[in-house]
Amino acid sequence: MNTRPLVLGTAGHIDHGKTALIKAMTGVDTDRLKEEKERGITTELGFTHLTLPSGTEIGIVDVPGHEKFVRHMVAGASGLDCVLLVVAADEGVMPQTVEHVQICKLLGVKKGIIAITKRDLVDEEMIELVREDIADLVQGTFLENAPVYPVSSATGEGVPELIAAIEAVTRETGQREVDQIFRLPIDRVFSMKGFGTIITGTLISGKLKVGDDIEILPSNKRCRVRGIQVHNRPAEDSVAGQRTAVNLQGVEKREVQRGEVLIHPGSMAPAHRLDGFLTMLPTAEHPITHASIHRFHVGTSMRLAKIYLLDKESLGPGDAGFVQFVFEEPVIALPKDRFVIRGSGKIQTLGGGEILHVHPPRRKRNASDALATLSLLKNGTDQEKVLYFIEDSGLKGITFPALVEATNLPRKRLKSLLADALEQSRIIQMDLNSPRYLHEQVIHGLTKRIERELKKFHHSQPLKDGMEKEVLRSQIAPETDKRFWDSLLVVLCEKGTFVAEKETLRLKSHEKKLDPRFQKSIEAVSRQLREGGTHPPTLKELTARLGKRPDELKPILAYLTREGKCVKLTEELFMDKDAYGLIKEKTVNFLKENGEITVQSFKELTGLSRKFAVPILELFDKERVTLRIDQKRVLRG
Repeated sequence: MNTRPLVLGTAGHIDHGKTALIKAMTGVDTDRLKEEKERGITTELGFTHLTLPSGTEIGIVDVPGHEKFVRHMVAGASGLDCVLLVVAADEGVMPQTVEHVQICKLLGVKKGIIAITKRDLVDEEMIELVREDIADLVQGTFLENAPVYPVSSATGEGVPELIAAIEAVTRETGQREVDQIFRLPIDRVFSMKGFGTIITGTLISGKLKVGDDIEILPSNKRCRVRGIQVHNRPAEDSVAGQRTAVNLQGVEKREVQRGEVLIHPGSMAPAHRLDGFLTMLPTAEHPITHASIHRFHVGTSMRLAKIYLLDKESLGPGDAGFVQFVFEEPVIALPKDRFVIRGSGKIQTLGGGEILHVHPPRRKRNASDALATLSLLKNGTDQEKVLYFIEDSGLKGITFPALVEATNLPRKRLKSLLADALEQSRIIQMDLNSPRYLHEQVIHGLTKRIERELKKFHHSQPLKDGMEKEVLRSQIAPETDKRFWDSLLVVLCEKGTFVAEKETLRLKSHEKKLDPRFQKSIEAVSRQLREGGTHPPTLKELTARLGKRPDELKPILAYLTREGKCVKLTEELFMDKDAYGLIKEKTVNFLKENGEITVQSFKELTGLSRKFAVPILELFDKERVTLRIDQKRVLRG
């Protein structure tokens, strides 16, 4: 048999024969609960599958028709590819018929078929009246041109024709996307002896395999897939669009509940805030006001949401606008997911729409930049959305998995868009543990900031070759870590007007031309060191002789050290390079003749005090001229 990843769901008023019609088509009674049997109504979601004449199998979801159980209907309708609207011939269109059609439209269902049930109870004139009733209801909806089939579940009349129509619709219905984040919203949880915890749901995107590690959101519980069933038969995997039962290993039934979502670990995160575009139903009994609280349905979950209106004072019947939802309990959703809003007092469907952003910042009302962003996320191209999220990530950049979550695009499509953007030089790719993408505008802005900082630095510190990279990072990019910053500077140096030299950065245009105001001081310090020879003045003595502060002399001494004109022994001691060279030569000759030297013999050899002798010997060690062994030193090598 061919298993096509497609799910058909029922819709319609209570007692209009949805469950009986499914039984007539499949032979399965989807009312499984004792209460449902006793009351003769569906109160919970029911599931089965239908084998079509071609051998294709599709999943079926039977939803409750009673107004008290519309929340279950929304949960069941969230994963539908096609809806079977059921209207009883002896009653016609009723309140839940209307609400179910509205919910399916809000959830983005595109295909449908209409069945007029109980045709054996009425004459043809009544059938035609019901047809007219239905035509008025579905005008302007996805069901406007749907075929209508009068049927009788009791006699079987019209059922074969209805099944043939369902098969025709399946051929017109597109496949779900397998190359996206795996998500399976849970609509039922139970346990079975010998197997343990089992959940069911419609796999809305991606693919699941036996043995996969699984995370349950928002509870963050980890478990493993022990087994999979598709249409009541064991399977090695399940793909987007299939009704799926999953045997979970490592989690108890009481730890899992409807409304949670199975994902592959780390592929997405729960949200406490969502941006969306909300369209109110023309039949909404009251407007939505700013910061009001309503029931928010997405997937199989229901949460209370505070709704902040971003471009309207209120949303009345038929209105539409940008909104931000804020939740106390986390929600599992992605962009392009459809949602439904129902009242928090009198429970009536008010409207619904599409999620645009799953981890947005707080938005200000009527803020032009926020509305421009939301308009782009609603109406922009895939490329524009990808570039927005890369630019919005700033200097941190964004990884490929994070972009998949932010855009909800198929991975292959996203890779293609990134390749185009890289080729057009609109983004750059940083290759660290995993690729990270930064926007060209962010890079351009950072380059200009670095140039300004280096220009100021060179002006204030003319004796230094460049600014320390870490100091620069702390000033303009403290949110980046050192490794990322160093890698970023490599890229920037290729594009920018500055160069990196070891741990410093300088402008390419920076030349070692001394300001005349420093030249005299440099010459004076240099002369003092030369004249001091092997017994140079200390920093304190220099300040006294030259009448300058230590903070004025330290940059000059650092400059002379970098230029190789003097040697730094300690923070307070500097020696002319020629004097230092003579001491080193004398020491090497002594070691060649005697094999070893102590601090005392070094002092006697050079005539230096301990104040000079110890730091010079330590510098010899650092320069790998000597090797210290206990209290003696020998030549290296």
